[in-house]
Amino acid sequence: MKNHLEQGVQSSCFEVRLESGRGQRTHEICVNPTSREILTDDWDEPPDQHGRHEFSDYAEFRGHRSPRQMKLFVNGSKVVDLHVLTLETAALDDSLLTAPFGAIERRMCAGIKHPVPVKTPDPLYPKSSSQNGMMGDTAVSMTVLTDGSVDNIQLVGSSTRAMDEATLQTLKSWRFKPAMYGTEAVVSDIEVVVSFRLR
Repeated sequence: MKNHLEQGVQSSCFEVRLESGRGQRTHEICVNPTSREILTDDWDEPPDQHGRHEFSDYAEFRGHRSPRQMKLFVNGSKVVDLHVLTLETAALDDSLLTAPFGAIERRMCAGIKHPVPVKTPDPLYPKSSSQNGMMGDTAVSMTVLTDGSVDNIQLVGSSTRAMDEATLQTLKSWRFKPAMYGTEAVVSDIEVVVSFRLR
């Protein structure tokens, strides 16, 4: 734990490691040691993204302190600036807890073994890119299904259009030993970075 000034308030900061379907991510969380209110939450997201939440203007609500101002920064740029005007209790609509048709259920349990690559051919280096001496990294998130096939391939970090297309096309053929919870295969989400480098 370390102490420093955060938003003009003396704060105590500590590291927290969070496990998710996308792997482990370390957060640095700073709190006001007097009120125990969270002031900031910083984390790094591979390959090169830094995120930061800022919380302020806490108010009492049903025995808890809730922030009325929240900001999200990505790589230093503010992308969300939220101001809560009122807080009220409302009945929970059960339909909000029902997965929509076609949704793929994901289980988040301690002790899940991550998927293991079985067949992961490299994409072909696009001729136009190699001839022009272009290099880059394409970052992709995808879902590994219980049969080891992949689905829901999404581009999350781009290089050139040709490299991105070569990556997306090739990843469709990738196969894994699926994530396992005990003896049961489970759906999981992973991120992959494909690097194009000239030798």
